Amino acid sequence: MTRVGWMLIVLMLAGIGCSDKNSVPSGILAREDMQNVLWDMIQADQYSTYLAKDSGRINVKLENMRLYDQVFQLHHVTREKFTKSYKYYMAHPELTQTLMDSLLAMGNRLRSESYSRPINRPVSTPPLTIIPPQATPATKTPPQKPTAPKSAVQRAADSLRKRQMKRFAAP
Repeated sequence: MTRVGWMLIVLMLAGIGCSDKNSVPSGILAREDMQNVLWDMIQADQYSTYLAKDSGRINVKLENMRLYDQVFQLHHVTREKFTKSYKYYMAHPELTQTLMDSLLAMGNRLRSESYSRPINRPVSTPPLTIIPPQATPATKTPPQKPTAPKSAVQRAADSLRKRQMKRFAAP
């Protein structure tokens, strides 16, 4: 080969080696978009599992499909584009690894934020200060609690107690 041929081969190898391995072809969702769609699909799947436990009358597969369609509408993606993108990412393990790692990091970050977030508690009232009672004049008597009328048995027991107290109190 000539010198020019070798130079062309070296330039082609350099061009291939320097290409961005994280770039995706057109028609495939970008990694960030795919990550957001997958995250919402995982959330929808968890929700449908919760619904299945809550009510035995729900068809889980139909509910999953309905929720997935809502996710696709939310992200302006068709089912076909998502399926094509999913197959592309699964065929490229290095892209799949970064995608799944970022999903895991997102889940861990959201979980730690939810645990570190302060709980909404009502504002506590300031502590009560105890004010000493004012001295009352000796002539004033405290109000008496209204009492129910006593039965004959209670009156007899009270008089018996009074007599016993007098007997022990007098020398």
